[in-house]
Amino acid sequence: MNRLLLAALLAPAFATSTAQAQAPAKGVADDIFADHPSMDRNAVVMPGPDAKPVVPFFAERPIGDASIARTADGGWILTGTPLRSGARHGVALWTSIDGKSWKGWGPARIAGNGIAPGDVSERYLAPSVTVARGGLYLAFSDKTGCARIATGTTPGGSFAASPCLVEDTSDASLFVDRDGTGYLLWGGGYIAKLRPGFQKLAEAPRFLKPDQKLFAAHPPVGKDWPVRTRVGRTGATMFRDGDRYLLAASEVTGRMRTATEDLFIAEGPTPYGPFSMRMLAVPHAGRGAIVRRDDGGLATAYNPKCEDGFALFCEQVGLVPLERAPDGRLRQAASVLTEDSAVAARRPLITGETMRDPSVTLGGDGFYYLVGTLDGYGYHKPEGGVKLWRSADLRQWDAVGLVWRWEDMGYDFGGNIAELWAPEIKWVARDRTYYLAFSVMERGVGGKTWLYRSSSGKAEGPYQNVTTSYLVEGIDGFPFEDDDGLYFLWGGGRIAKLNAARSGFDGPVRTLADVDGDAVGYEGNGLIKVNGVYFLTGAEWHGPLRTHGTYDMMYGTSKSLFGPYSQRRMGAPHGGHGTAFADKQGRYWYTMFGNDPTAPWRMHFGLVPIDIGDPASIGVPRIDAARE
Repeated sequence: MNRLLLAALLAPAFATSTAQAQAPAKGVADDIFADHPSMDRNAVVMPGPDAKPVVPFFAERPIGDASIARTADGGWILTGTPLRSGARHGVALWTSIDGKSWKGWGPARIAGNGIAPGDVSERYLAPSVTVARGGLYLAFSDKTGCARIATGTTPGGSFAASPCLVEDTSDASLFVDRDGTGYLLWGGGYIAKLRPGFQKLAEAPRFLKPDQKLFAAHPPVGKDWPVRTRVGRTGATMFRDGDRYLLAASEVTGRMRTATEDLFIAEGPTPYGPFSMRMLAVPHAGRGAIVRRDDGGLATAYNPKCEDGFALFCEQVGLVPLERAPDGRLRQAASVLTEDSAVAARRPLITGETMRDPSVTLGGDGFYYLVGTLDGYGYHKPEGGVKLWRSADLRQWDAVGLVWRWEDMGYDFGGNIAELWAPEIKWVARDRTYYLAFSVMERGVGGKTWLYRSSSGKAEGPYQNVTTSYLVEGIDGFPFEDDDGLYFLWGGGRIAKLNAARSGFDGPVRTLADVDGDAVGYEGNGLIKVNGVYFLTGAEWHGPLRTHGTYDMMYGTSKSLFGPYSQRRMGAPHGGHGTAFADKQGRYWYTMFGNDPTAPWRMHFGLVPIDIGDPASIGVPRIDAARE
């Protein structure tokens, strides 16, 4: 079945064409963004040239809530919630000497404090395993919600269960510090020290969360700030790395319009903190115990649920190596890919300066032309302008230079701060020239969009305003050439036909929407027409906005320009505000820049191949195909 598909199998990932990325210009970000802990800092690192998708190292049977630990002889021990088939009771254990072949021990023989010897009639959800000081410990919640710790020495031996330690709990885990002190953790971050022997709490429970002093300069705003109140919602575990205590927990964030359960990590100098802000360390990982690799580095379990449509596999267990980012936080290593999409394996094409909202057009001279938002978050008047790049093959991009400057505008902003955003370049065959649309945001006033036309018929201009002022109020202007004339799309779905002089509109302004009446993206709309079908694209945030959400490209289709369009669907994860276009071979591409912390890069121009076919469906290829 043909589909609108992120088909990176159509072409290999292009290599980076310029030097190492430079940091965004200081002071250009709006204050509203200043407190986003992920701003300009990836949760993932740009994949290395030989990055490989994470693969299962345990696939003996479907399992969830995986917990792994290293044994004294360097082997592995694993437990979790058995799923789908077979025994569902007790605490199942598996061991491996090499992490390749596994021995199953069946349900652990737990007894004591109300649990009869050999009784595996209870189903213990999300158990965890800990190896410490010559002992083997299983933490679990029984069917009444009581957290217990079972103590043993070998997987096939007997385990003595503790009394109920805490009621109404889930996701219990045990952390044993170097001095032998034990701590019970549960839920998304509760902790309590245990008395020696781990049979009773030594203190009242407390909840671990990021140090609130870190947010003193920026009080909580809105509903998208889980970073302030918790590290995660489920599966809290702790690991000591040198003199730092790592607190890990997972949370289903709703990124990518699917049930992504991501692993977050915060760090502190003691088991009680104070803890750093949480950082998204491993996307799609699910509950992720931290372990030490043979080379001394750290890794986490990767055990996604099948509800996550972008995980590489589900209900099996893999290992994701971690690395330290330049600022010291932990994140997945550059050697591994954790997302099943064509975007995850790609690399940017221009890294010499930052770029957002990239726009590409195939010109009448056979060259491709590129513009985008520069200087971090747009040049401030009177600095800079619209810069143009040119390419013959979509691989090597050469800077042409500024083709529009603020002094060309002749508009009085009355002393307001004005920022240049979202330029769009379009070759219009019927006019035999190029059009340049761009938006200006005035602080405290809002956005307006201008439309300029090349008077020479060349992409480098010079460009002249089609009218004496701005063309429309609103942002993200997009010229679209149809069979009957030239249209202008802007502001999250508004559209009107330009008059013959291109200085205004012939006919009414309409709003494009899907069959449910929803906008196909709240900003950054674009249009292409393929075989009589209109594809309307747009940008939308999914999940907790800029903190840990994804900025995705949505699309809808219609056989009529004015719709209604099909129910909006995901087109390109992390694609966001970009432009779809056809190359000289008839292949289709979408521009992207990386606007969220799980994009493979941030604020640089890149291309994602798209396969446009049956307008009724959409799909995302496997990551192995995406790298061919």
